[in-house]
Amino acid sequence: MNIEDKVIAALWTLMGGRDFLQGKGLVGRIAEKTGIDPLEAKMTLGKLARKGITVGVSEKGEAFGRVSLTIEAPKREEPVSLIRWREALRAIGMDESEAATLAPCHDRLDGFSDADMRDLASGLKGLKSAQETEKNAPRFVVSAKYLLGSSKMLGSLPTLALKAFGIDIDAFPDAIPQIVVAGPENPEAVLLIENPHSFEEAIAAGCADKIALVVTYGYGLSRSGEAYGNSLTEAVAQAERLVPLIRKGNPPSPKTLLGHPQILFWGDLDREGLRIYASLRKGLPVLRASALYLPMLEAMKRGISHPYAKATAKEKQGTMERVPEDAMPLASICSDRGIDQEAVSREEIARLASMSLEEVGQGKCQR
Repeated sequence: MNIEDKVIAALWTLMGGRDFLQGKGLVGRIAEKTGIDPLEAKMTLGKLARKGITVGVSEKGEAFGRVSLTIEAPKREEPVSLIRWREALRAIGMDESEAATLAPCHDRLDGFSDADMRDLASGLKGLKSAQETEKNAPRFVVSAKYLLGSSKMLGSLPTLALKAFGIDIDAFPDAIPQIVVAGPENPEAVLLIENPHSFEEAIAAGCADKIALVVTYGYGLSRSGEAYGNSLTEAVAQAERLVPLIRKGNPPSPKTLLGHPQILFWGDLDREGLRIYASLRKGLPVLRASALYLPMLEAMKRGISHPYAKATAKEKQGTMERVPEDAMPLASICSDRGIDQEAVSREEIARLASMSLEEVGQGKCQR
């Protein structure tokens, strides 16, 4: 293959099936793709332009705007996996339009025998027919039931292809939505807590005798940092399906708890904590920031805080979006630094857990 052919091949590759590519930095990209010197790549582009093979390139090899080729694109050979997958779909009697929607699944099936592919195709067809009956069943269970006994198969196939085929993968939750709860039968308030360590501190402080405490269930090392708060947001969004794990007392059902008139949130005083609060408020308009943010605010004003850095596991926390009005005092102080909820003492937890930050501001809290 001569240099011109190499450059043309590189251009087709860079187009990736499109009719054109942007000219910015094109010489460097071609040089990297072909392994030739950038100056030689530029000169070759110029030659191709003079021959009328390239559009959007000057005769000196300088690319501008959109770059395209005037010659016919080479025929691309279909992957063997795609050919075999199509044959499997045809073998079980699937019509061409349905088979076309599932074609993108082929590259996930490396190592499958022809029989495996046919069985998978039959399983997908069966699941499509039965999905209304299986609705809200855990995704792992549905997958193992219909797709070769594999709990992970359904989640590994391309979502867009499955939806185009007619399987609504969102109808099958990918995890059992469990929350840990504690509290009396008729709680005075409900406190949603971002982290399990603070949940345990609230129990130790005696809060579960009067109010209900809620935290998402974490499996030891499988959860850390902001994962708890994000899981709490997901849990609240599916109140009907929540499975309660009772840590202490006899609290009402999750649905009843999330419908309580006095429901509060307490998390880390940082960008991510406030993002979680804002997200929760969308599904729970009555939710308010807990008075437990007060000692955290006071600590920050005394200089007790940390930067958003790798050592504090917060280097990836982005800028804050709009926060609810009652959290504005929190947002203004934690824009550059934060403090974790574990910094609040057990005594402060016992004193403030049942109230909102707004109530403290109105003088309802006795120090």
